[in-house]
Amino acid sequence: MAVFKTENLTFSYPKSDKKAVDNINIEIEKGELVLLMGESGSGKSTLLRLLKTELSPFGKITGNILSNCKSVAFVQQNPDTSFVSETVRGELAFSLENRNMTDSEIAVRLGEISSFFNINDILDCRLSCLSGGEKAIVSIASAMIDDADVLILDEPFAQLDPKAVLSVSSMLKRINTELGVTVIMASHSSAEVIDFCDRLIVLKCGMCICNTSVREAVKDNSLLDFFPAFTGLFDERPLTVKEAIPLSEKFREKPLTSESETEPTVVLKNITFAYGKKELDILSRLSYTAYKGKINSVIGSNGSGKTTLIKVIGGIKKAYSGKVKATGNVCYMPQNVRCLFTKDTVGEEISPATAEKLGIADCINQHPFDLSGGQAQKLAFGILLEQNADVFLLDEPSKAFDAQSKKSLAEILKGLCSQGKTVIMVSHDIEFVGEVSDYVSFLSDGIISSAGGRREVLSSLKFYTTQIRRITAWNLDFAVSAEDLI
Repeated sequence: MAVFKTENLTFSYPKSDKKAVDNINIEIEKGELVLLMGESGSGKSTLLRLLKTELSPFGKITGNILSNCKSVAFVQQNPDTSFVSETVRGELAFSLENRNMTDSEIAVRLGEISSFFNINDILDCRLSCLSGGEKAIVSIASAMIDDADVLILDEPFAQLDPKAVLSVSSMLKRINTELGVTVIMASHSSAEVIDFCDRLIVLKCGMCICNTSVREAVKDNSLLDFFPAFTGLFDERPLTVKEAIPLSEKFREKPLTSESETEPTVVLKNITFAYGKKELDILSRLSYTAYKGKINSVIGSNGSGKTTLIKVIGGIKKAYSGKVKATGNVCYMPQNVRCLFTKDTVGEEISPATAEKLGIADCINQHPFDLSGGQAQKLAFGILLEQNADVFLLDEPSKAFDAQSKKSLAEILKGLCSQGKTVIMVSHDIEFVGEVSDYVSFLSDGIISSAGGRREVLSSLKFYTTQIRRITAWNLDFAVSAEDLI
């Protein structure tokens, strides 16, 4: 039985000649776990919002959406934008109170939901104090507390560290298999869920180009960008690290060469920072160096202080003690890139040439807040490019990017470095870090606990490392990306 069926579904945003969703005909069966993928701006988020009537975007719509479900829960990419209470308990109870449930009924429901989602220990915590992974779990729990039979998620892993990704993906599998809830999620990364997905739907320019089982889709060479980084390296097309490890014995690695150091452009010495005098130190006597003409990446868990670090570098936050030295003009791209948008159209924010360079020329007349997550990232980066800064501070720059957009971003970053610019990025996208970085620093417990060349650092880590490293660690010493293999 289908919970959703679309018939020639087409949608366009105001002031745009482009069809965000173009003649979509799909059926989603009850109890399926469906992964929705596609390039940035391909229409994923638009399609998801059209399925949730209350969130349908404003614009021109034709065709039909037939729904056969009692309740649809929707989890946005950034949980902070959907929270309405200060504490976890308040957030979970909010919708129940609006349904005029009694205190005893609410208590029973809270007990059930907190046990299933394993959040008993944080029920009375403030939402602002939670890690990214905990916020993601709470947002899913609050969405599910109303007995929804369909759960829709937009980029649920976009801002999570590897540990949190594992927790959230495991929870989604439980929701689907143990509760029988239909799960539909949009994501640019499939590695976390591809082995237990029932179906893969891929959009391109608003049109559906794939709607089949994962095992069928992986046979199509044109779709390999939507699978784990190692899948396309083998004729057998493994979907998991477990499947790929025994196949990787054929690989050899390129010799390890030391990265040639250039002059430091950012130097931090003994930096200590806390958000209040009575708060714990986020950074504690931290020292850090970033080099000119290089891509310097910082990785670490949610809440480890990565964003704080680049804010201190940029002068946005002032350290309690220690010294910061940055050479040249500095620009900063925050996680919430929409903070940078001040104009009514993309064309007012950046020049046509920059829009063309970033692949958003067809969005030139759109309002910045109508852009998809990936398009918004590109616009924000375009704003930075036109500032002609010497040091680029980037907070999760590849967030909401598809594989091709990441390749384009990598080329632009390397182009900046060739001009003598310095790139400092913090990221949970370990695959991207492993492909483009010159130097990598691992931030934990308020200090840089490991720093050095890309291959040396990522090959020394077990959890915060790449898929290529995971499948080759047993027989290779320093391979962390496909480029390192022979």
